[in-house]
Amino acid sequence: MDKETRDFLEKKFLVLAQKDDVEKLRQESKSNFRQVKEENKTQILEWKEETKGAIEQLRKEWIAGIDPLREEIKERLQKSREEIKAALGQSQKEWVTHLQVMREDGKTNIASSLASSRQETKADMDRLKDGLEAIKDKVSRVTEEIGTLNEKMKEGFTGVKEELGSMIKFSFADLEKKLNALEARVKALEKKGLP
Repeated sequence: MDKETRDFLEKKFLVLAQKDDVEKLRQESKSNFRQVKEENKTQILEWKEETKGAIEQLRKEWIAGIDPLREEIKERLQKSREEIKAALGQSQKEWVTHLQVMREDGKTNIASSLASSRQETKADMDRLKDGLEAIKDKVSRVTEEIGTLNEKMKEGFTGVKEELGSMIKFSFADLEKKLNALEARVKALEKKGLP
């Protein structure tokens, strides 16, 4: 075999070998791309589950924080009702007693009885007013605490959302860089091997 024929055959063999290498590289690239895609998909699903878990935990903590406040308000309202009933019952008894005394003793000075009853009633009303103001203050504090808790939850949700968004963007940007690099390698090999 002469040198010219040998060179020609070696050149053809080299082209065939390069085509096989390009095909192998193409298959490898596809396989790697699928693998990276599945890994990213799995990772995104894990992040999603973690986010759901964090949101559920925040919701449970929020509910656990509000229940004691509700119970305290209920207890204080019940206590205030009982105090009001007791004060009204006592006031009613005093009126009945005063009326009976007035009936029995017609000479009793009605004006002085009414004045003392007014003073006692005013004192009872003042106590009732103080109790209602205390309840109002406590309800305001509870409302503020609930507002603060809601703000913290909103901030937490926003943080989780931003973090998840940046993770997804980074993941797809990284995937796109790898894919572009593999495509560039394939094109370079095709240029070298194909006439």
